[in-house]
Amino acid sequence: MLTGKVTARDDLPISVVQLERILVATDFSAGARAALDFTRGIAGHFASKVYLVHVIPAGVLHYVSPERSEEVIRQAKTFAAGEMQRLLRDSGCDGSVQTEILCGGGIWPLLQEFIKTNAIDLLVLGTHGRTSAQKQLLGPVAEEIFRLANCPILTVGSRAGKPTTTRAEVQRILYATNFKPHAERAAPFAHTMEREHGAQLSVLHVVEDAQISQVSGQDIVSEFMIRRMRKGLPRECAGKCEPEFLVRFGDAAEQILQAARELQSDLIILGLRAGKYAAGELPSAVAYKLVCQSACPVLTTRQ
Repeated sequence: MLTGKVTARDDLPISVVQLERILVATDFSAGARAALDFTRGIAGHFASKVYLVHVIPAGVLHYVSPERSEEVIRQAKTFAAGEMQRLLRDSGCDGSVQTEILCGGGIWPLLQEFIKTNAIDLLVLGTHGRTSAQKQLLGPVAEEIFRLANCPILTVGSRAGKPTTTRAEVQRILYATNFKPHAERAAPFAHTMEREHGAQLSVLHVVEDAQISQVSGQDIVSEFMIRRMRKGLPRECAGKCEPEFLVRFGDAAEQILQAARELQSDLIILGLRAGKYAAGELPSAVAYKLVCQSACPVLTTRQ
């Protein structure tokens, strides 16, 4: 690993990201609780309006007779309302979070309509990421959302930290880039989060070329990559908030995860290729592995 610090460019202004409305989709799991805790920390810096939404899937009526459907929906709403209030109380929310219960369709179509209607800037999901027989498992609902949503998504696993009554703070940010346009479009999120939280930003590029094995060759490549990363550094990042640049060699997902562990990162940020994906097709194998296995939250954006 080679690291370096460089001077910011004077001709590259920073782009500001606004997170005015944040949607936290909850299923009342441990991951969903961690997601709300982490969201409160972000919302506090951006003065964001937070929506806590639970979807009652149409599947609850599959084994219910038509004459009982209204009663079952009523019971499901009563249960969901109670769980949402408990979640807000346990998280120490001050009543600024708006709660919504959606029903009458599929989970993603209902969330998609809510996102469009309320002009949501960030969707937050609690995940159950884990591995089984070398296969990453995000869960069918979260995977569908991750595959189809066009808005930025913040995934927070239950391993992202024990729930507390205080807002989670972001002190270390890891922004991973491969220099492609969709990756560099995530840079404004990294710089905005860095500024709003007063966090330390590390910018990482992973070289996956297996032929670069000699240390001397890696040093030359690392110096070149740091110069490339310098081109994306806005002038506002000069001084005390100047990012740290890192270059690593090997498998991209593994190196990003390892760097996040070593740096004790509170947030990983990366950009994804825009567009919708068919069932079974994911935006990025690297991103999917990160959201499944990362010990810290992961923010992905296609904007």
